[in-house]
This record gives sequence, C-alpha cells and structure tokens, in this order.
Amino acid sequence: MLKPDSWVLEDKDRLVPLTKWQKTVDVMARIFSAPAGFIVQYSPEGYQVVIASDQESNIYPAGGLIPSDTNIFCRKIVETGEKLYVKNASQDPYWDNNPEVRDDGFLSYCGLPINWPNGDPFGTICVMDFVETDYQSDYIDLMHELRDLVEADLNLLDQYHAIADMAMNDDLTKLNNRRGFLIAAKHRLALAKRHHHNMGLLYLDMDDLKVVNDKFGHKFGDNSLKKLAQLIKAATRESDVSARIGGDEFVILSHCNGNTELNALRDRIYECIHESDLSVSIGAVLIDDPSIAIESWMDRADKEMYRVKLAKS
Repeated sequence: MLKPDSWVLEDKDRLVPLTKWQKTVDVMARIFSAPAGFIVQYSPEGYQVVIASDQESNIYPAGGLIPSDTNIFCRKIVETGEKLYVKNASQDPYWDNNPEVRDDGFLSYCGLPINWPNGDPFGTICVMDFVETDYQSDYIDLMHELRDLVEADLNLLDQYHAIADMAMNDDLTKLNNRRGFLIAAKHRLALAKRHHHNMGLLYLDMDDLKVVNDKFGHKFGDNSLKKLAQLIKAATRESDVSARIGGDEFVILSHCNGNTELNALRDRIYECIHESDLSVSIGAVLIDDPSIAIESWMDRADKEMYRVKLAKS
C-alpha cells in the first residue's frame, strides 16, 4: 500500500499513474522550453526523482536518490511549503554549494510543492534550465494546474486505499477481516510451498461472549473483543497474519518450523490473555502441506478449538 513514508517507484500494486505523470512532465518541459522537468518525491531518507522529462538535455534520470541534507532547490520547497523561482542561482550565494548549480551547471529553477491528501509534503514538480529565465505569470499558473492534476491522482489513490481497507479490515478490532485474511493467507501459503516452509494456524474463540453481552451489554462485549485483538497484536510478530473472522472468532497464521514453535506461540497467546480478565479457547494445527487450501486448515483448527473448549466444560 502506498503511504507517505513509501517510495512511489516501489509501488508493487502499480497504482500510481506514472505514464500519465510522464506525459505531464514532458508537456511542461516543452511549454517552458526547459531542458529538464521533474516530479520529485521527498521522504526523510532524501529526495528521489520519480519522473524526469524525456529529453537528451536532461542529465538527471528517474530513480536517483539525493540525501535529505543536500542543499538542492527541491529541499527549499519542502522546508517552506511554498513556490520557489530562482531566475539565476549564480547571483545568490545561498546556492553556491548546491550540486545542481555547482557541479551540473543549472542556473534557473521553478517549482511548486506537491502534498499528500493529509497535507504532508509529497515533493515537488519543477523545471530547471542552464540559462537565466524570466517566466511570466501564465507559465506559473500552468504549473499550478499540472501540480493540481498530480495531487488529484494522489487523492484518488488515498480514496482507493481507504475503500480497500474497509473491504479487508475489521472495523471494530482493526485486524484483518475474513476476506483480508484469506487473501493474505493464500499468498503466505504459496510462498511457504515455494520455499518448503511450514506454517502454523491458531483458531481462537472467546469463551462466554454471549454471557458477557447478556450480562453487561454489547458495548462491553465489543470492548472485550477489541481488548482481545490488542492482546493478539502484542503477542504476535509483525510478519504474522491475524484476523477476526466472525463474531468472537480470531485466527493467526504464523511461520513455524514445527509443533514446538506452534505450541510456543499458542502458549504465548494464552499467557498474554491469562493476565487479563478474558478467556479463550485455542485450536492449533501445523500446516505441513501448504498446497492444501487455507479453508481446509481453518476447518481443522476450528474443530481442534472446539475440542479444547469442550474439555473445559
């Protein structure tokens, strides 16, 4: 998923309209009669060229990463959040140690900030020239329009991810829902099959949730479910896949070399929950054949969970 702390060029879902952005930058450079135009992304790691105008005169390709403490034009925009137009950088000592000026011979820069939908800086859209320039206001207005198109695309991506989150996540506990779990689990099982790994599956059921709801109300019961979800997050690794798949039913998929690791994970969950006022029953199965569908393993773990629950009564 694309986030403000992730690089656009590493977007594995290929949702960013890079082809459209390329055409936008090419048109901008042509209208400005500039030898170089860019969309540059910022992160605390530095500045990365996302789009570079397709011109022989452009000496900076896409993908290059510039350290965040380098005195470049784009850094000034990110720091101020404002437009920057430098007609002739050689006339301002501030830019003397700018490698774009000092090493590569650029004199002119004109750029605008691009922001993520939440207002955080995404980076810049800009043109650069080897000679002094004097862009009129119409040119700057055009760059504003092109910048707005890029921000509109980022807003659409944000809306897409919000909708995807709603479809894949449980609103109450913020864990995966059944759909999200099945998608993630099938991917993990495919990787396990390829690398000859085993996986472990835990199936959890909160004990006596109906009694809790009847005695204290559904709001209290919801808070208990949220508390259980928090305990699951605390007891599992970031690489584990956890989900609420039903009213009081949860599952955890984890890489396990064997039953010893699986039982250790189950016991760790029990220990965390034992320190609270909650009670759960857990069924555990070792997935030693990842070619079998995850739904089949869930059914086995569910039966094991009910065996554990019945043994308590």
